Amino acid sequence: MTMRSRLLLTLLAGALLVLPGCGGSSSTTSAGSVAAEVAGLVPASTPILISIETDPDSDQWQQADALLGRFPGRQRLLDEVGKGLAEEGVDFRGDILPALGDETYVAVLDFEEGEVVGLTKPRDEQKLTELLRESESDAVTRQVDGWTLIADSEEVLDRFENASEKLEDADWFDAAQGRVEESALVTFYANGVAINDALTEVAPAGCDLPEAYGKLEYAAGTLVAEDDGLRVRVAAEGEGVEDLVRGESLLSQIPAGAFAYLGSPGFDTTQFSLGAQLRCALDSEDLGAGLPDVERQLGVSFDDLFELFAGGYGLYVRSGTIIPEVTLLLAPEEEARAVATLDELAEKVTALGGAKLERRQIGETDARELNLGPVTILYGAGDGKVVVSTGAAGFDALSGEGAKLEDDAGFRDAREAAGMGDSDDVFAYFDLSQLVELADQLAGLADQDLPPEVRSNLEPLTSFLAWGDLSDPNDVEFGAFLGIR
Repeated sequence: MTMRSRLLLTLLAGALLVLPGCGGSSSTTSAGSVAAEVAGLVPASTPILISIETDPDSDQWQQADALLGRFPGRQRLLDEVGKGLAEEGVDFRGDILPALGDETYVAVLDFEEGEVVGLTKPRDEQKLTELLRESESDAVTRQVDGWTLIADSEEVLDRFENASEKLEDADWFDAAQGRVEESALVTFYANGVAINDALTEVAPAGCDLPEAYGKLEYAAGTLVAEDDGLRVRVAAEGEGVEDLVRGESLLSQIPAGAFAYLGSPGFDTTQFSLGAQLRCALDSEDLGAGLPDVERQLGVSFDDLFELFAGGYGLYVRSGTIIPEVTLLLAPEEEARAVATLDELAEKVTALGGAKLERRQIGETDARELNLGPVTILYGAGDGKVVVSTGAAGFDALSGEGAKLEDDAGFRDAREAAGMGDSDDVFAYFDLSQLVELADQLAGLADQDLPPEVRSNLEPLTSFLAWGDLSDPNDVEFGAFLGIR
């Protein structure tokens, strides 16, 4: 992307950062889906269209301002941004805000050339002209149907304006419009055909994606400010996509007390040719030139590594005696083969020196202990599952007994705040309050203190949750929620 293209995005980024702290009076207006006249201007072939709420009096910015106000560092942040703008001879209220309208759009016309067109209805057209002139850029503007278009050159604007088909005529865009929320800070739309073509262009030579991945028709999503946090929702529709996941995730087997979790249901490694794809990329002239033979150095194949996760995985962290316990729970199709793969990896580590591998009995499990000095890694299998952990307590996950993460009050509160469905799969969960405490403890072990200013600005954060509904691989939905008290 050229310097001139980045000018518009920089301007919008500054507005997004400062507007919530400079909101006006409360209002019931808020930008929703793309304005009809904008859909009639943007070419149907546009890969990405972003709609940004830039009205400081809108409900969304009022809500964002309320969230930002819960952080003690709010005013300092605004002061620093204001100072940076002042050094450039720019004032937010006097220059940037008048140069934008209530709604601002960014249309990415071409990934390779970085061609971008901005659309807005400036409150003061002269202010926009002055900003562009003072930036010493060659950006040009054009008035079309009441909207001001901003681009690198007249040629880009000609291409934009003269496109024979517009978004208002595109079936994919019409469908995508129905998948976004009416009121949002930011809304994006992705053209599936353009995205598919771009992926084909950047793929290493000879590394075509398997048919199982299908074709994307569109993706659309929103960033919304709510009373208790920020929510992201994304919907994507395609065709010809095979089942992405199979079976249930391992979340129900994760022990209580975990304050960080990453996981996924199982997937078919053969169908998606993950090992072959990675091998092809590393062997290609585009990406792999000069890279070592990773499989030979690891002592196992990529296929064996992916097979470890094929039945699903759950990676979690919970409190330990001195340092936190980090545990990876796996449900491979072949338990013995998975342990053999881990043995090969462990032996490679010991061959490098400084590590020692021994057998150790943990409960009823014949485990292995890889001593790396300050850290010990234990692994073993039982009841069709494999565990890799920094502590013996991690083997509790093999028994399936005891209280579970799903029963923890913090996890239930996070799910309720996020508003996710009962059948949705949880991909990530972080109890941010406990993570702050952990950071404080680790700082203490290093004879350091977590700066009071940092701690006070982390305290309003409660949790982060990411989830998805993959029951229909050709019509998936994802969500993420950052809780703020």
